Amino acid sequence: MNKTFIALLAASAATLSLGAFADDDTMTHTDAGAAKAQAKADYKADKAQAKADYHANKAACERHTEGAVERACKHDAKAQAKVDKADAKLDYKEDKADIKSDTK
Repeated sequence: MNKTFIALLAASAATLSLGAFADDDTMTHTDAGAAKAQAKADYKADKAQAKADYHANKAACERHTEGAVERACKHDAKAQAKVDKADAKLDYKEDKADIKSDTK
């Protein structure tokens, strides 16, 4: 169910993306609010995807390895999830900064 929800969320984020802005490359405050909401939704979707990937990788470790190799595999899966979440957060902060700089 989580994978379905994530796919639905990603599809709706793609269809609702804000591609058209004013001709003078500045946003009104209303547009900025919508862009921030979209950026936050993208951030949450990226975090959810990182969590789903972590659980999938962890399950794969449990199925295919044992003992110390399994623990190392799970550790690598957790480290990758942390990297993915940090990337999502960095993208979100960059999006917010871009929105702030483009707002009138």
